[in-house]
Amino acid sequence: MNRKTTIRSLTALAAVASLGLAACSGGDAKGGASSGDTVTLHMATMVQPKVPSAPVQNWFLDELEKRSDGRIKIDRSEPETICPAPEIAECVRDGRADIGITIADYTPQLFPTLSLVSVPFMVDNSQALMQTLAKVNDENAAAKAKWDEIGLKMVAAWGPGKLILGTKEPVHGLDDIQNVKYRVTGPFLQAAFKEAGANVVALPAAETYEAVERGLADAVAWTLDGPVDYKLMEQLSVWTDPGVGHYTTFVIMLNKDAYEKLPEDLRKIVDEVRDELNGGEGMKAFATRTTEQCDAIKEFPKTESFTAWDEAETTKWRDQVQEGLLQKWADQAKTDGLTDTEGYLADYKAALEAAGAEDLLEDPVAACIAKFNG
Repeated sequence: MNRKTTIRSLTALAAVASLGLAACSGGDAKGGASSGDTVTLHMATMVQPKVPSAPVQNWFLDELEKRSDGRIKIDRSEPETICPAPEIAECVRDGRADIGITIADYTPQLFPTLSLVSVPFMVDNSQALMQTLAKVNDENAAAKAKWDEIGLKMVAAWGPGKLILGTKEPVHGLDDIQNVKYRVTGPFLQAAFKEAGANVVALPAAETYEAVERGLADAVAWTLDGPVDYKLMEQLSVWTDPGVGHYTTFVIMLNKDAYEKLPEDLRKIVDEVRDELNGGEGMKAFATRTTEQCDAIKEFPKTESFTAWDEAETTKWRDQVQEGLLQKWADQAKTDGLTDTEGYLADYKAALEAAGAEDLLEDPVAACIAKFNG
């Protein structure tokens, strides 16, 4: 293997050497690369190849390599081979990886600006969410300070999909949730279901199929991945959108030192690709997989229906829980180092409103329900 100079912080050189990772050729006195050099960025990801977030990740990585004429090379490891999913953010921070893709809620203390998405009933459109998170984390002073503090640069954040419910019987509103054993993840979402009278069951994704089969859970709160990739449509025949919206985020992040040590022309390419990813290309890529998932649910012989709640039922649930959950988020975000939670929340809401006024891609769940009932 040819010796190359790695683009990453000096404090991480020992970790890099222990992994034997390839690096880039050429460098300046500060440890960065010079104009014209080729750089290798090492990736740690939890994204499995068949989920909707895989095309989002791959679009970003492919475009970096393409637009740089190969001067940016991505060392693409298999999911969770360098670092397990809950440790990926720390792997990027300490230099074992330059690029990380994971669920922000695995390390919520690092990402209080993204954990706001975990509060239900905030946003209903996937593209609006992605654009909003990019804008507010770029522009809000408290958010920028937090990213600087943790030594990471946010590339993009997006939801794995709107929440849908999988059940054996139709669920038209809050009354139908009471006393049902729901598999639910995330503290804010679990609190919302408990307030609605559900019996919340916390289960890892891989154990849910058997849990439903054995009666440990009656129903699930999931995304389109649930019925298809986890085969829950074999157990549950009724699917509905209760209007909860998004409840967690994937995030692509860069080691801040690695980014800043890139030659200026390559940083410009990273920024250009990042802006296009957040501006719509990411959700276009996401939809290539969700369209396939929707078709799989629709064509499965046991599927009975895929519908959405009346807005009045969604509003009733939102009014019951959202204010208290927002306060819990604010309290925790302050503990986690977000210095101006009120200002961040105000900017987040304003950016959502502005995004909602644009011509957005139809949300994949809304598109799927329309396909079922058109």
